[in-house]
Amino acid sequence: MTKHISSLVALLTLGSASLHAQQQPLVGAWQVTYPGGATIENGVTTIIMATGRLTIEAKADSLIGTMVQDTSAEFPARPPVRVATKAGAGDATFVARSTAQININGVESEATVVSTWVLRAKGDNLEGTVQRSIDGLEGGNQPPQPVTGTRWKG
Repeated sequence: MTKHISSLVALLTLGSASLHAQQQPLVGAWQVTYPGGATIENGVTTIIMATGRLTIEAKADSLIGTMVQDTSAEFPARPPVRVATKAGAGDATFVARSTAQININGVESEATVVSTWVLRAKGDNLEGTVQRSIDGLEGGNQPPQPVTGTRWKG
């Protein structure tokens, strides 16, 4: 009898984890448009929009995402960015650390960027914001900028 109860508990636990993963509306692949960079000239910030594919998986009690930015004239190939958060109801807040090339008056340097993504899915549509701060750069904090997307059908 104890063996049967243990098996039942194991099945219920696995079934619960699987059901929880299926209930996460962010799970899947998304084609997204988001602020990929910015220029600051004479104190005026201009946001440069980018596109890419964000893939989100449910693993245990977490959501793990990978952002692969599309290449373009403004954005050469960049390494994928990994984001993670605890799974829960409502908006999901992902935080990612990456590096960026900064050009100030012709002098290039590398800086750490902290990006805070707040995302929510509504059916096959994704919306939210991303806010970035660049360590060590005066005026390097961006207010939240819009993120939009649609579920990847490819």
